[in-house]
Amino acid sequence: MIKTLAYNPDDGVTVHEGIIDFQELISKDDCTFWVDLDKPVDEEAFILTSDFHFHPLVIEDVIVEKGPPKLDVFDKYLFMVFYISYYKSAGELGKKEINLFLGDNFVVTIHNDSFPMLEKIRNRCLRDERVLSRGAVFTFHTVLDYLVDEFIEIQDEVQRFIDRLEADVFSGTAESSILKRIFELKEDIGALRRLATTQKQILWRFSKGEYKLAKGASLIYFRDVFDHMSDIVEHAESFNDLLSNILHVYLSMASEKTNTIMKTLTIFTAVLLPLSVISGIYGMNFDFPERHIPGSYFIVLGIMATIVVTLLIIFKRKDWL
Repeated sequence: MIKTLAYNPDDGVTVHEGIIDFQELISKDDCTFWVDLDKPVDEEAFILTSDFHFHPLVIEDVIVEKGPPKLDVFDKYLFMVFYISYYKSAGELGKKEINLFLGDNFVVTIHNDSFPMLEKIRNRCLRDERVLSRGAVFTFHTVLDYLVDEFIEIQDEVQRFIDRLEADVFSGTAESSILKRIFELKEDIGALRRLATTQKQILWRFSKGEYKLAKGASLIYFRDVFDHMSDIVEHAESFNDLLSNILHVYLSMASEKTNTIMKTLTIFTAVLLPLSVISGIYGMNFDFPERHIPGSYFIVLGIMATIVVTLLIIFKRKDWL
């Protein structure tokens, strides 16, 4: 599916769907347009070659390969591979790829995953024509800004999940599966940190005005997006530290619980050992006093009870109980 928003001073913002004459739009200096290709079929993807004349290797990256985040610079356009993170389920993160092109008067976005925020951008462009009227670079910044804001929403979800993990651990209600949940989330957070760090470096190059298509007044906007991505990197690092602390506390509590169980079992063993010795000797096939002394059976039981009570008193005084 192809959706296009085009702006020119005479008509304002107009909406187009499907394949149109993009070469004509490119040739108009007073026109700014944004083309979004959502799960494009071959016929739709062919406009990248026929109308925009993008490099074949770039088109291969878009259609065939799933590569890391990157930015390629060409004479008349920039090509960026960008990822956002999303919440797949409780404590599980995923990532989605979007490809962006920036030219003198156009922005092209291509993706096979769902990006609901793009519809929000379209609605904003229809409400406020200044987004497109300011030029392609400002439109490109707007798309990036919304994409980076998606990270911030994921940040809040991860924080709430970590808070629940922490509450479960300190309340003592944590299940054995919590270890798996912690390690899986740590792995996802590590991937998020690496992803955000790479994309932060790309945005830093934009904020420094390294590219002729993004200079002058637009730099302050890219610096703002760069700052947001820097915050995401810092939060990812803090999340990793929090999870490490929760893991340490959980293992310490589990170790303490194991030690308590072992202490209890040791005390039972110490109490029962002398009883086992007495009962073992008393049960041997010898002539015992019970046959000649009335009530000797109960005397032996009393001795056993006395040993048990004495041992328990000793353990209590030593604060072992």
